Order: sequence, then structure tokens, then C-alpha cells
Amino acid sequence: MDAALARLRALDPRVRIGAAAVAVVLVLAGILAVATAPKTTTTLVASAPPTVEPSATPARVRSTPVGTPAPRPATFVGISASIPVSPPPAPRSSPTPEPGLWRLEGYIVDESGKPIENVCVVIGPVPCGQYTPHTDERGHYFVDIAAVGSQTILQDFDFYFEIPGRQTVWLRMTPTGSTTFNAVLKRT
Repeated sequence: MDAALARLRALDPRVRIGAAAVAVVLVLAGILAVATAPKTTTTLVASAPPTVEPSATPARVRSTPVGTPAPRPATFVGISASIPVSPPPAPRSSPTPEPGLWRLEGYIVDESGKPIENVCVVIGPVPCGQYTPHTDERGHYFVDIAAVGSQTILQDFDFYFEIPGRQTVWLRMTPTGSTTFNAVLKRT
């Protein structure tokens, strides 16, 4: 143990700081994995079926419920599958990305080109969560990801766009800068 400690102290301070940073990231990843692991407790509650009353206003489509398992991708599309859209004007501007970040942004629309609000925009094969980005009333979304330096290996990212009642679109991309991706979510 003392020999290992002596070798660690002999290392360049930058290497020790880097090793400590990696250790912190691994600990945080473990905590996140435990915190987001699916719960196995089931509670059964008897209740009467809900009554549906006629309404003068149509119901809004809700986003994917928190905790819904991630769908399995049938196929991926690339950035080249992005479609042209004519979005409505923004009521407010989106914040600009911080230095060192690239932005993936775009619009999610239906078959007629109308924006779809509350579409869950997920990075990776994880479920839609409480803090997962969603499209706004114009169908607009944005996700900022870390910019890759010139000496770093490029990383593939998997994104998916989902909302109940529509087909899920999976995007696989290797970012090289800020990018736009627009998609149509067809009815299922």
C-alpha cells in the first residue's frame, strides 16, 4: 500500500488531478445509475374507471410519461434525413450556447407540417425523464452537447424523438459542430 502511495505521489500533479477527476466522474456515474435504476415495487390500487365528459376544447397531447421505458430502435436516420420546415416566428429567442458547446436543434412536425408540442427529445437509450428536453409550442427543441477538441476521438450520439400516438424517430449522429435536424413524426 505504501509503495503504491509513493508511486502516486511521484506522478506529475496534472496526472494526479486527472486521475482524481476520472474517479469523481465514475462515482457520480454510479450514483446516477443507482438513482435512475427502475424500481421493482408495485402498488395496486382499485379505482373506478375514469369518466370522460365532453369538452368544448380538444385535449392537448401529453408528453411521454416519466419512467416510460426507452423504446428499442428499429432503424436510425442520419442528419441527412432532416426535412425543410417553415416554423412559426419565435415568441422569444432561444439562449445562445455557451462557449465550448455545440447545439443540436430543430423542429418536430406532423404529416401536414404543423408543429408537435411536448415531444420528448432523449439522448441515448434511456427513458424520457422529468428533466428531459421537450419541444415547445412551435415544435422547436435544442440540446447542447460538449464540443469536441481537435485531438479528441469523435463520439456518436443516439437521440430519439417520441410522443404517444406517433412513430418514434431515432437519430444517430457524430457531431462536428452545431447542427439542425427537423423530423416528421407520423401517426401510429
